[in-house]
Amino acid sequence: MRVPTLLSFLFLRVVAAKLEVRDGQTATLITFPATPTDLGLKQIPDDAHPFIAPGPDDQRGPCPGMNTLANHGYISRNGVATFEEIVLGSVEAYNLEINFAAFIVAGNMLMRGNPFVNKLSIGGESPLVPPLPGGIGGSATGGMSKHGGFEGDASMTRADAAIGDNADFQDILYDLDLLSLGQFGGDGPEGPNTLFNVQTMSAIKQRNLQMDQMINPEFHFTPIRAVASFTEAAFVLGIFANGTTNQSSLSTIGSFFRNQTFPPNWHRAAAPVSGLVLGGTALAIQAGVDPSIVVASHNDAQGNLVPDTPPPAPFDANLGCGFYFDLFAHMPAGLANATGVLKQNVDLLANAVRASVGGSACNQTLAPFGPPDN
Repeated sequence: MRVPTLLSFLFLRVVAAKLEVRDGQTATLITFPATPTDLGLKQIPDDAHPFIAPGPDDQRGPCPGMNTLANHGYISRNGVATFEEIVLGSVEAYNLEINFAAFIVAGNMLMRGNPFVNKLSIGGESPLVPPLPGGIGGSATGGMSKHGGFEGDASMTRADAAIGDNADFQDILYDLDLLSLGQFGGDGPEGPNTLFNVQTMSAIKQRNLQMDQMINPEFHFTPIRAVASFTEAAFVLGIFANGTTNQSSLSTIGSFFRNQTFPPNWHRAAAPVSGLVLGGTALAIQAGVDPSIVVASHNDAQGNLVPDTPPPAPFDANLGCGFYFDLFAHMPAGLANATGVLKQNVDLLANAVRASVGGSACNQTLAPFGPPDN
């Protein structure tokens, strides 16, 4: 008799969610998707996911990986999607390990989305993603393009928000990336110096940091951004590489960055790519950069780079602990006092974040404690 009882309980939860309305918004209960069983090498895209260029009202933002998913319909082509949709789209197209995919999407949803209706824009503000009910998150959700979450300064292909366009691809910045490829890239089928490698990515990040610190008076390399910046660089080598060769060639990366489309004859990784694997690559890239500029820091009034005030103990133990603290500092504090379906959704998303960050040095449970508009 336990199965019918469980099914009845789940049914009542769904019904309750559909009946809960706040500020004209109807609640949507978020669930953690089941892990797909097909997790091997696969050509992407398939025939059901052709490239279609975005329309004028479609949302696109600073992440070429997300933009590519939307351009091929692995998530909603309008660029506004649910937690489950983005997680499963990332697993299917990139073979991201599902818990790592959930961490990325959950963090963005809590910082820049509306977890009450389960909607997140991969670009900027959208009428399809209303502000959180009760003014919990300010007057707008912002979307992934909003400055200060995972999005931040020292991007490989976007300008800093304070001095330019932080959402759209910038040819001149990618051209500078290619100069580093020409110096440090490996030799491959496309010719000499055409394969992105750790040395290339270190040189790119070194230039990103040094250049933006000099030209952006408001430069700020937050703990979130310090981790995200090098993880993004690791994506070039660990996610965008063709699964048949494990190589990130000039044409392959150009397809993702410039055109935001899957390259011809491209295959996803042969096995799920975890945060642990990408983290190792990110640390290798970071090791090739001047250590004085990879710490959480900002420009002072005179344009000098100075370290940020450390977070309180034990979150000052290392960059990973600071990252954990800073993540929850960018989630509206009102989420910690949520009730009903919103509380259930916040708990699920926060647990997905906690499962991938922190560590023994800062093994404390944090709840959102940031300002409404951060």
